[in-house]
Amino acid sequence: MSTTELAQAGRDPAPVAAIALAAGLGTRMRSARAKVLHELAGEPMIVAALRPLLALGADPLIVVVGHQAQQVEAVVRAAFADGARFKFALQADQRGTGHAALCAMDCLPASFSGDVLITYGDMPRLQPGTLAGLLQSHRQCGAALSFISVELADPGAYGRVVRDSGGEVAAIVEAKDASAAQREIREINTGVYAARTDFLRGALGAIGSDNAQGEYYLTDLVAIARGRGLAVKAIKTARIGEFAGINSREELAAVSAEIHMEINRRLMASGVTLIDPATAYIGAQVEIGTDTVIGPNVQILGRSKIGSGVRIDGTAWLRDVVIGDRSYLKIGVRAESCRIGEDCEVGPFAHLREGTELEGHNRIGNFVETKKAHIGRGTKASHLSYLGDARVGRDTNVGCGVITVNYDGYDKHPTEIGDRCMVGCDTQLIAPVKVGSDVYIASGTTVLRDIPDGTLAMSHHPQREKPGWTANWHKRHQKRGQTGSGAGS
Repeated sequence: MSTTELAQAGRDPAPVAAIALAAGLGTRMRSARAKVLHELAGEPMIVAALRPLLALGADPLIVVVGHQAQQVEAVVRAAFADGARFKFALQADQRGTGHAALCAMDCLPASFSGDVLITYGDMPRLQPGTLAGLLQSHRQCGAALSFISVELADPGAYGRVVRDSGGEVAAIVEAKDASAAQREIREINTGVYAARTDFLRGALGAIGSDNAQGEYYLTDLVAIARGRGLAVKAIKTARIGEFAGINSREELAAVSAEIHMEINRRLMASGVTLIDPATAYIGAQVEIGTDTVIGPNVQILGRSKIGSGVRIDGTAWLRDVVIGDRSYLKIGVRAESCRIGEDCEVGPFAHLREGTELEGHNRIGNFVETKKAHIGRGTKASHLSYLGDARVGRDTNVGCGVITVNYDGYDKHPTEIGDRCMVGCDTQLIAPVKVGSDVYIASGTTVLRDIPDGTLAMSHHPQREKPGWTANWHKRHQKRGQTGSGAGS
């Protein structure tokens, strides 16, 4: 069954809500930042952890926040367009997973009667199809509570799944509370649950804290359900890697590397050339067309969309960019939240900031910076220029050292340049200013006023000469060297 089919199966017949536990700091990260905000393959891990729940159609999707709650909420809302499905529950004091889920229940409407999935904000490898399979099995067997289990050669600190003589789940025992015999059990709880809402509402309040940690364990739901004569099912899977939580920088790096290689394999299989896959860091949401060639040390992040036949030489950093077919990004390009049309040539060492739009067939050369600049088709800025808050027409040439002087210390002001203009080297355009079409601006001009169409603009000072000045200049320096006052003394 495909992921889509599983997702559809998970949605039918009853609605599903979801709770994602994301309140912890993550002490082993050794960071002041909440663990779920650390980036994984170019995006905060909480974003990757929530995506499969959205794909499954969970509504509402409740995120339990604690450490840096406002920052976590802001990141989630910014990452997903469908923000109305999200609700945020505050767990001010982290008193265990059971307490976190109890905090979430206040956000679940009283009228909701479907099933509830419970996952974690530090479990970014979980797939929609796996959750849909859990939900489908949970509903088919009529269990009050179901969870996913796996078998590990070394169960370590994971909670053990204890079964009765008939093979049914009797309890989940945390490793710190397990007996020597129970610690020999290899089947462990992944912590991913599906529960009937009516059971969950009553059972969460019954969880106690009589354990080694003094916390409220979500795992106690198993014993509560069995004590009430309700069915509990463990859905065993071999997909161990999906349930790896991230608790340290080393684990973050390892999982990130796995994700990057999976993405790179998928891209290469679809017709993308990666010259050095080990140093191509491409986000999960990035789209790249066929016959595109990507060099070493490239990061392509966010919702970037790269066309076909594109070449990116290397040492590039791109986020949320759209690049048209056959464009060429030379070494050292940085671009963010911008659009590059087809058949453009950018770099080396160009910086395209947010709001830049190249219509196509453009040349943006070395050490050119653009910001909120709309550059018309065929227009070139080949080197050492700054175009900010600017709109430049078609087939215009922007010379070396041209600056749109857009900031007066308080506000930003626009510059407009028309079609088929020649803007000479070392020109400063003092915004707000408008230059018409077919204008020629002489080198070294400071443009203070609007320039009408078809005009030559210049602001040259009279050139002066002093004959014999150079010889006298050399004589002065020679005398200074003889008196020992030169640079070498």
